[in-house]
Amino acid sequence: MRLRTMSDEAICGHIGERVKKLRLEANLTQGFVTEETGISRQTLINLETHGKGTLATLVAVLRAIGALDRLSSLTEEIRPSPIMVMQLGGRLRQRASATSQKDPAQRVVGVKSKLVSPKAVRKKTKGGDW
Repeated sequence: MRLRTMSDEAICGHIGERVKKLRLEANLTQGFVTEETGISRQTLINLETHGKGTLATLVAVLRAIGALDRLSSLTEEIRPSPIMVMQLGGRLRQRASATSQKDPAQRVVGVKSKLVSPKAVRKKTKGGDW
């Protein structure tokens, strides 16, 4: 599955379908899950068919169907590789820096670029400095 090419709604819908499939594989009824989680049947239906709901609802449903471990990749800390630590001079990032790129997926990690305004380009080209 190519997440980058899917809309947010499509991804949420796919997650909802997956939750429903996991519930059915565990042979659990909607009634059982709603009793275990304390959510309404309509809330569960919205989660399973449209991927709509809160993160807390998703966590509660996954816990009720015995699939909470599916979130482990989001809850475990990703440790930087030793090479990346060396490139950073032994320092780990404490905060993100401002960028002018609108799409973070197109950003190249570790490459700094110098942005020049169109006005500066006109000045440089008129004077022949470039």
